[in-house]
Amino acid sequence: MRVLGDSKDFAPMYESLSNNDPRKTRIRDVKYSLENDQIIGDAIPFDRWPKKFRNEFDCLYRVRLSDSDRLLYTITVDTKTGQKIALMLKIMNHKEYDRLFRY
Repeated sequence: MRVLGDSKDFAPMYESLSNNDPRKTRIRDVKYSLENDQIIGDAIPFDRWPKKFRNEFDCLYRVRLSDSDRLLYTITVDTKTGQKIALMLKIMNHKEYDRLFRY
């Protein structure tokens, strides 16, 4: 599976992490798993999704990066090539995650 990062919400945060940051190492591990067609993390129940995700995606996953950080991603299919794509959407702290998903 091809793995991409959202240029608006994912890439700036990822690029700001130092290369020896454990979160960046964990994200690389997640990327490797996804590239090898291994779903990682937990599927988020649809009834918990924020409205902004409901019309855009068919699935949404959460990966715990650390005690305080989460990674959101989705899996979609490139309509031109038929190739599966994992799109890393956002890195967020636990408080931001709870607020987004109304916990």
